[in-house]
Amino acid sequence: MSIPSWLTYSLICLVLWGLWGLVLKIAYKGLPWIHVYFLSSLASFTIALIVFLIHRNGLNFSNKLSYIALLAGVFSSSGYIFFVKALEKGEASIVLPLTAMYPAITVVLALILLGEKINVYQAIGIVLALIAVVLLSME
Repeated sequence: MSIPSWLTYSLICLVLWGLWGLVLKIAYKGLPWIHVYFLSSLASFTIALIVFLIHRNGLNFSNKLSYIALLAGVFSSSGYIFFVKALEKGEASIVLPLTAMYPAITVVLALILLGEKINVYQAIGIVLALIAVVLLSME
């Protein structure tokens, strides 16, 4: 039985993002948040540039979805500022799981704006995730 490629990519992502959160928290022990934010964003941009140069398809702004992609970047970068501030002040063991709940927001918005459907088990999963958020935020 072969492992589907999406699962392999997901597991690699899981490990890399787990390391990302840990390394960021370590960086805060000796650097101000703005330095951590800038340096980690610079590294992200460098990786994006390398990927872009390898594929060389060029940017095409004639497609309106290009602007939606830019908007996604604005949301991501803006959220990252608040993430690094939360991580600077809070415990990594709480901040990371709490901010990792962002897919619940995406699910709700996809239901409302895109007309997507979820089944009962998925709805129960979202409710349990929201309960987890409440439990994680309690001190």
